[in-house]
Amino acid sequence: MFGEIGSVKNEADEVSLQILALFRDSISEIRLNVPESVSDYFKPEYSHYIVIHTPLNIRFPEKKEEWNMRFCKDIGVSVVECIVAETDRIYVRGLMAVNGSKIYAILPFTTIDAENAKRATFPEDHMARVRAQVLPTLLPDIKGEETILDIGSGFGNLTMELAKNNPDSKVYGIELHDSLTGQAQMNAYILGVPNVEFRTGSAYALPFEADSADVATCFFMLHHLEDIKFALFEIKRVLKNGGLLIAVEPLADQHHHGPQLSKAGWQGLFEDVGFAVEVESAEGAVIIKAVKRE
Repeated sequence: MFGEIGSVKNEADEVSLQILALFRDSISEIRLNVPESVSDYFKPEYSHYIVIHTPLNIRFPEKKEEWNMRFCKDIGVSVVECIVAETDRIYVRGLMAVNGSKIYAILPFTTIDAENAKRATFPEDHMARVRAQVLPTLLPDIKGEETILDIGSGFGNLTMELAKNNPDSKVYGIELHDSLTGQAQMNAYILGVPNVEFRTGSAYALPFEADSADVATCFFMLHHLEDIKFALFEIKRVLKNGGLLIAVEPLADQHHHGPQLSKAGWQGLFEDVGFAVEVESAEGAVIIKAVKRE
């Protein structure tokens, strides 16, 4: 058995790590027991490493059995990208371990490993593919003069992209759990994105004053809510007159969780709340652009 060589510092807990597909882009700190040994593990010629760590104390659904095998058995194994490796700090992206987990080994991810990975097959994550196809083309066009809200921000990756695209605006990410907002704020700090802030709050009771936001975004979030219309009224409350809400949601034949709404169904839902609405279909999703009119 490996001996303990360090520990993990991040804001993740068992709740936030239920969504590993999003957490893999988050950043963790590795604290070695012997800080002077950084150069023994991290070499400038390697960008990625295999990290052996404490397993997660959870179990994912049967369709995620590979996650259980990799992260929830006797040991956890993550392939991470090294962001910073200095004597006083080590930051990596993709460490699937909760705060306080023990680190047992750090090994370079070599060209041999990369070649094996190319030959491997992996179960298809359909919604991840839809997100990857739709969002990169949409994000650069989202502009806000002063204030942008990203509701359902998760670990903040898209929120930070909005902030980078709008350096003169203040961008807020809103998420329901403290562990998500805490980890997102840690990511933003380490990556040097100064104009973003993450707040814990509900889509049903946003922590903002009325008529305070230029733009609000909801990316693949609304269909998780029990009362979508209630949330839309709340988002409308915090938008300025003429403010824009941009939402992206899966179409009914592409996703089996939540309401099964067509393009027309989503449009009608927003119009019922009083928005002026434009909708378009894109790669299995619907893009809704809704303007607040008094």
